[in-house]
Amino acid sequence: MKKSIDPKKKEEALKRRAALKDLSSSLQTLSKQGLFPEFPTVNGLLRYYYQSKGYTDLKTFRQWKEEGFSVKKGEKAILLWAQPVASSQSKEAATEAGKTEEEAKEDYFPVCHVFAACQVQPMKSN
Repeated sequence: MKKSIDPKKKEEALKRRAALKDLSSSLQTLSKQGLFPEFPTVNGLLRYYYQSKGYTDLKTFRQWKEEGFSVKKGEKAILLWAQPVASSQSKEAATEAGKTEEEAKEDYFPVCHVFAACQVQPMKSN
């Protein structure tokens, strides 16, 4: 049984994804003009951008938890692009087109939620 997704949450997620696309596009344009030759990937550009805003040492919620930190109440995740995945439709289309599954992965990039060092605090021990 599939979970039903709250329409408001889905709309918010789509807005955040669109904002990440816009930011990525803007940074790529600047990179193509030669402003950031040391950052060849979109995520490299995004990390540099977030670092300039004071967000350093980006890690996922799980990574921070494993290191003994919790996210401060009210903090919002920073978005990066995750590894590409192929949807079942793109896998089928790729197979029909004679492509491998690896080539089909270019179709969809999920969003990765990370937090910066300034957004976490050491966990309280009992």
